[in-house]
Amino acid sequence: MAPHFGLTVPDLEAAIHWYVSILGFRLLTGPLEVSEQDSDLGKAAQAIYGKGFEQFRFAHLATPDNIGLELFQFKATPSQPNENNFQFWLGGYNHMGLTAVNVAEAVAGVVAAGGKDRSGVLLINPQKGYEIAYCQDPWGTIIEFCSHPYVSMWEQAGDGAPKS
Repeated sequence: MAPHFGLTVPDLEAAIHWYVSILGFRLLTGPLEVSEQDSDLGKAAQAIYGKGFEQFRFAHLATPDNIGLELFQFKATPSQPNENNFQFWLGGYNHMGLTAVNVAEAVAGVVAAGGKDRSGVLLINPQKGYEIAYCQDPWGTIIEFCSHPYVSMWEQAGDGAPKS
């Protein structure tokens, strides 16, 4: 299993530079831009973050042993209902990601164990069958399940992913 994790940062370019030059990550793709109104990724992001995120930029990096890191920089800071504890616009932790051969089954397992399905299963690349789903554990930790290994999904992101 090759996991990945995501962090929200205030300056995407500075964070990319730091993780590459200081920690030895490599840049897979990005920065990419996603808005609420465009593309399959925009629709998926709206299902994940809800309405009001407006636009964000993100990049995909990986460690030498292919542990992935997504870095996010959000444009807007929307107001949210109190029951939503996924504060994606704050610096720091965004989510952890795990590969699951059957994404729907993984989501069902989280829900059965007292967690929450945040997005349902989202098809982000119909040509390749790439699916993702966001869940929440019983304590609020956000977990993303990906149908395929992280690096294979994003290293050649030119097919379907928006470019900045």
